[in-house]
Amino acid sequence: MIQSIGANIKAKRRALALNQEDLANKLGLTQANISRIEASVKGPSAETLLAVAGALGCDVRELLGIEESGQPVKELDEDAKTFLLNAMKGDPQFGMCLRGFVKDFDDLTDEDWKFVAIHLKLALGYAADAIKAKRLRGNS
Repeated sequence: MIQSIGANIKAKRRALALNQEDLANKLGLTQANISRIEASVKGPSAETLLAVAGALGCDVRELLGIEESGQPVKELDEDAKTFLLNAMKGDPQFGMCLRGFVKDFDDLTDEDWKFVAIHLKLALGYAADAIKAKRLRGNS
């Protein structure tokens, strides 16, 4: 499964020997905002995610966990169509929902399947982060 976006941002920031305040200053945010993003308490907006990638000198895909060191993560290089079809088989309601969003389902190219798989995994990563944050708030 994809690591959390917050953990990826934190790892990249640390690899560049930046502290949260340094990154916050580059982005025009507060250190508290960076802390919440890295702790997966608050997910970054798409705009903020792009800005963070720029500030850290990396591709946004690296922060999303779909690219490491310029090489695609093997998990996503595997057959994306198989991944999605298995997910749909495991939950027929999910399959019906996905088919409702994807027009010309049977005409998708390998690149299309990969695109859908990447975004599904991103959504699941956000959901996992939200569940984690909810549990942390509940234990406070």
